[in-house]
Amino acid sequence: MKLIPNLSPIDAKAIQELGFPGLLLMEEAGRQVAQQVLKVIYCKGLQKAKILVICGKGNNGGDGFVCARHLAMVGLENIQVVLTDEPSRLSPDARTNFNLLRYFPIEVHPNEGATPIKAMCQEADIIVDAVFGSGLSKPIEGHYRCVLEAINDANRYVIAVDLPSGIDGCMGQVMGVAVKADETVTFATGKPGLYLYPGKSYAGQVHVVDIGIPKALIEEDSSQFFLLTPRHIKALLPERPDQSYKQVYGTVLVIAGSRDMPGAAVMAAEAALKAGAGLVILAAPESIFAQIKLRPEIMRHPLPESSSGTMAAQAFEALKPLWPRITTVCCGPGLSQEPNVLEFMAILIPFLQNNFPGPVVLDADALNALSHMKPTPKLSQRFILTPHLGEGARLLDMDTKQIQSDLIRACQQTVEKFQATVVLKSATTLISDPSLQMWINSTGNPGMATAGSGDILTGMITGFVAQGLTPTHAAQLGVYLHGSAGDKAVQDLTQYCLNATDLLDYLSKALLHLQSQG
Repeated sequence: MKLIPNLSPIDAKAIQELGFPGLLLMEEAGRQVAQQVLKVIYCKGLQKAKILVICGKGNNGGDGFVCARHLAMVGLENIQVVLTDEPSRLSPDARTNFNLLRYFPIEVHPNEGATPIKAMCQEADIIVDAVFGSGLSKPIEGHYRCVLEAINDANRYVIAVDLPSGIDGCMGQVMGVAVKADETVTFATGKPGLYLYPGKSYAGQVHVVDIGIPKALIEEDSSQFFLLTPRHIKALLPERPDQSYKQVYGTVLVIAGSRDMPGAAVMAAEAALKAGAGLVILAAPESIFAQIKLRPEIMRHPLPESSSGTMAAQAFEALKPLWPRITTVCCGPGLSQEPNVLEFMAILIPFLQNNFPGPVVLDADALNALSHMKPTPKLSQRFILTPHLGEGARLLDMDTKQIQSDLIRACQQTVEKFQATVVLKSATTLISDPSLQMWINSTGNPGMATAGSGDILTGMITGFVAQGLTPTHAAQLGVYLHGSAGDKAVQDLTQYCLNATDLLDYLSKALLHLQSQG
């Protein structure tokens, strides 16, 4: 699904170029919000609920006026509307709908101060937040800050119109203060800020509703943001022809592990196999094969190691017999940052860049080694980099807080610097490639914030790209199913008891669920 940070230009185009009446769009938007309010009322048995609709001076407020009118039209009583500004400052369409309220049994409070609003919030059962929409451009201060704080302090059920007031529609940042909503009804298409933290935690359950804007206007918009949805992901599943054999699905070489971190190598290799790769070879320091329990389907290729149990620099020579067989490489989990590993990677990465034709997934310590390489290697889209925030900060020579403050820009900068496909792992994972389109993941949960989860993701992406998917599509499929497996797992295990290896056990459930989607 395409995500558009601010729908105002599309609204204007529909009105000015296509002749759509602005009032008609506002009417449908407000009606859709009212429908969601009614669902909450009936599901919670709140037929006598007190409804408070708090409206700003713009079209977002106009949507709120329409919502209140539709609630009154179906017979609801105890509806209050608060206008946070002078009626004379309303936009034309919003003013029309504000004036209509006088003909309905609705208690209207224009230009009300913060203290009365606070009292009304405390008395309400449901609050509709229609103060600010996606056009917000500066931090909220003064009277408006008090209004939004009053909504939050009341601790009532809140339904936000288009965006929770105070949330930036693009990056999901809090503009000084923001409404904490239980649900958000957003129009025509999603906004990136509803799916990126912290905005995601303020939005609650998001409902994307159709208000009549032609889909062609959405599709032709220049926005480069997309949400990973089941429909999109299902179309990416690689086919498994009846007459096929293991080489059809790729031969993967996983270069990973050290004496202190053998599990990372195991998890990455097993995840590649579980995701459907035809053959997986684990190349690791020789001593770790005595430490680990490895699935019998995975082939072993011991490599020379240092005295500390890490990859020796001369390990590259030991890989030479394998290259004619290998179609896909995964490198990095658990290698460590020992000087000999950096020396090994300084040989391996240029080889993969210049002499190996297939897709390459670089994670963890391969990324740390990459950050040390001067000049910066210009890779290609067939390379998939999978940094978490700390690794991303090292790749960009930034502080982690800088990365967190603008994940979108950080992901794009990483793509631009290395010319590779990038998976920036965070509470909401982002994917981008040299086209600079940006895909935001919609699956996953806090239970996945556990050691080894990233190694599993790396292996899954490797397994999918080995089956012939483009690096971008393999990254999308791997990220989505990784999160979906986590969502399935917590239903049985809880977020507290989820371990990374559980994700492999639940991957099949995630795949079955995806295949069942219409």
